[in-house]
Amino acid sequence: MKKGVFLLLIIGVFVVMILVNKKESKNIIEDEFIEQIYSDILIENQDFDFGLISVNDTVSHTYKLKNISDEPLIVTNVISNCDCVEIDYVKTPLQKNQQMDISATFIAKKDRLGNINNLMLIECNIEKGAEVISMSGFVSDSIN
Repeated sequence: MKKGVFLLLIIGVFVVMILVNKKESKNIIEDEFIEQIYSDILIENQDFDFGLISVNDTVSHTYKLKNISDEPLIVTNVISNCDCVEIDYVKTPLQKNQQMDISATFIAKKDRLGNINNLMLIECNIEKGAEVISMSGFVSDSIN
Protein backbone atom coordinates (compact mmCIF):
# COMPACT_ATOMS: atom_id res chain seq x y z
CA MET A 1 0.00 0.00 0.00
CA LYS A 2 2.81 2.41 0.90
CA LYS A 3 4.49 1.60 -2.41
CA GLY A 4 1.28 2.40 -4.31
CA VAL A 5 0.86 5.77 -2.58
CA PHE A 6 4.53 6.57 -3.14
CA LEU A 7 4.21 5.63 -6.83
CA LEU A 8 1.12 7.87 -7.23
CA LEU A 9 2.98 10.71 -5.50
CA ILE A 10 5.94 10.37 -7.89
CA ILE A 11 3.62 10.26 -10.92
CA GLY A 12 1.78 13.34 -9.63
CA VAL A 13 5.05 15.25 -9.23
CA PHE A 14 6.08 14.35 -12.80
CA VAL A 15 2.71 15.44 -14.19
CA VAL A 16 2.97 18.80 -12.40
CA MET A 17 6.56 19.25 -13.67
CA ILE A 18 5.48 18.51 -17.24
CA LEU A 19 2.55 20.97 -17.06
CA VAL A 20 4.74 23.74 -15.61
CA ASN A 21 7.42 23.09 -18.24
CA LYS A 22 4.80 23.18 -21.02
CA LYS A 23 3.43 26.54 -19.81
CA GLU A 24 6.96 28.05 -19.63
CA SER A 25 7.68 26.80 -23.19
CA LYS A 26 4.46 28.39 -24.45
CA ASN A 27 5.40 31.75 -22.89
CA ILE A 28 8.85 31.62 -24.49
CA ILE A 29 7.32 30.94 -27.92
CA GLU A 30 4.75 33.74 -27.49
CA ASP A 31 7.48 36.18 -26.44
CA GLU A 32 9.46 35.40 -29.63
CA PHE A 33 6.54 36.43 -31.83
CA ILE A 34 6.11 40.05 -30.86
CA GLU A 35 3.37 41.81 -32.81
CA GLN A 36 4.65 42.81 -36.25
CA ILE A 37 4.46 46.51 -37.10
CA TYR A 38 3.46 47.15 -40.70
CA SER A 39 3.94 50.12 -42.98
CA ASP A 40 2.05 51.17 -46.09
CA ILE A 41 3.68 52.27 -49.32
CA LEU A 42 2.77 54.11 -52.45
CA ILE A 43 4.70 53.32 -55.64
CA GLU A 44 4.78 55.66 -58.63
CA ASN A 45 5.12 54.07 -62.09
CA GLN A 46 4.93 50.54 -60.71
CA ASP A 47 4.86 49.07 -64.23
CA PHE A 48 7.33 50.57 -66.71
CA ASP A 49 7.16 49.79 -70.44
CA PHE A 50 10.37 50.74 -72.24
CA GLY A 51 8.91 50.01 -75.69
CA LEU A 52 11.06 48.74 -78.57
CA ILE A 53 14.83 48.55 -78.14
CA SER A 54 17.63 46.69 -79.89
CA VAL A 55 20.34 44.35 -78.65
CA ASN A 56 22.98 46.05 -76.43
CA ASP A 57 20.68 48.98 -75.63
CA THR A 58 20.47 49.93 -71.97
CA VAL A 59 17.23 51.04 -70.37
CA SER A 60 17.02 52.55 -66.88
CA HIS A 61 14.01 53.48 -64.83
CA THR A 62 13.58 54.89 -61.35
CA TYR A 63 10.65 53.68 -59.26
CA LYS A 64 9.58 56.05 -56.49
CA LEU A 65 8.42 54.59 -53.17
CA LYS A 66 6.77 56.65 -50.47
CA ASN A 67 6.03 55.64 -46.90
CA ILE A 68 2.40 56.62 -46.32
CA SER A 69 2.12 55.25 -42.78
CA ASP A 70 3.17 56.40 -39.34
CA GLU A 71 5.51 53.40 -38.96
CA PRO A 72 9.00 53.34 -40.51
CA LEU A 73 9.21 51.52 -43.85
CA ILE A 74 12.09 49.06 -43.97
CA VAL A 75 13.04 47.67 -47.39
CA THR A 76 15.06 44.55 -46.69
CA ASN A 77 15.73 43.44 -50.27
CA VAL A 78 14.86 44.09 -53.91
CA ILE A 79 15.33 41.13 -56.22
CA SER A 80 14.64 40.51 -59.90
CA ASN A 81 13.46 37.42 -61.72
CA CYS A 82 16.28 38.02 -64.24
CA ASP A 83 20.01 38.54 -63.76
CA CYS A 84 19.82 40.98 -66.69
CA VAL A 85 18.49 43.71 -64.36
CA GLU A 86 20.73 45.66 -62.01
CA ILE A 87 18.97 47.17 -59.02
CA ASP A 88 20.18 49.97 -56.78
CA TYR A 89 18.49 51.55 -53.76
CA VAL A 90 19.37 53.18 -50.46
CA LYS A 91 19.11 50.74 -47.58
CA THR A 92 17.87 53.07 -44.85
CA PRO A 93 14.40 53.07 -43.24
CA LEU A 94 11.90 55.63 -44.51
CA GLN A 95 9.93 57.68 -42.02
CA LYS A 96 6.40 58.92 -42.65
CA ASN A 97 6.09 60.76 -46.02
CA GLN A 98 9.73 60.12 -46.98
CA GLN A 99 10.52 58.83 -50.46
CA MET A 100 13.03 56.36 -51.82
CA ASP A 101 14.26 55.72 -55.35
CA ILE A 102 14.78 52.20 -56.68
CA SER A 103 16.84 52.32 -59.84
CA ALA A 104 16.56 49.40 -62.27
CA THR A 105 18.79 49.02 -65.33
CA PHE A 106 18.15 46.47 -68.08
CA ILE A 107 20.79 45.65 -70.71
CA ALA A 108 19.35 43.94 -73.79
CA LYS A 109 21.40 40.88 -74.77
CA LYS A 110 21.13 38.73 -77.87
CA ASP A 111 19.87 35.78 -75.80
CA ARG A 112 16.90 37.88 -74.59
CA LEU A 113 15.07 38.75 -77.82
CA GLY A 114 11.33 39.37 -78.08
CA ASN A 115 8.89 40.29 -75.35
CA ILE A 116 10.53 41.08 -72.04
CA ASN A 117 8.75 41.19 -68.69
CA ASN A 118 11.14 41.59 -65.77
CA LEU A 119 9.53 41.44 -62.36
CA MET A 120 11.19 42.83 -59.25
CA LEU A 121 10.12 42.00 -55.74
CA ILE A 122 10.43 44.66 -53.04
CA GLU A 123 10.65 42.84 -49.70
CA CYS A 124 9.61 45.16 -46.89
CA ASN A 125 7.56 45.43 -43.72
CA ILE A 126 4.17 45.82 -45.37
CA GLU A 127 1.35 43.49 -44.38
CA LYS A 128 1.67 41.25 -47.45
CA GLY A 129 5.47 41.17 -47.08
CA ALA A 130 6.42 42.34 -50.57
CA GLU A 131 5.34 44.44 -53.52
CA VAL A 132 6.01 43.78 -57.22
CA ILE A 133 7.27 46.28 -59.79
CA SER A 134 7.90 45.48 -63.44
CA MET A 135 9.90 46.54 -66.47
CA SER A 136 8.71 45.33 -69.85
CA GLY A 137 9.17 45.92 -73.55
CA PHE A 138 10.42 44.30 -76.74
CA VAL A 139 14.04 43.54 -77.71
CA SER A 140 14.81 43.26 -81.44
CA ASP A 141 18.05 42.11 -83.04
CA SER A 142 17.61 44.83 -85.66
CA ILE A 143 15.45 47.94 -85.67
CA ASN A 144 14.70 49.38 -89.09
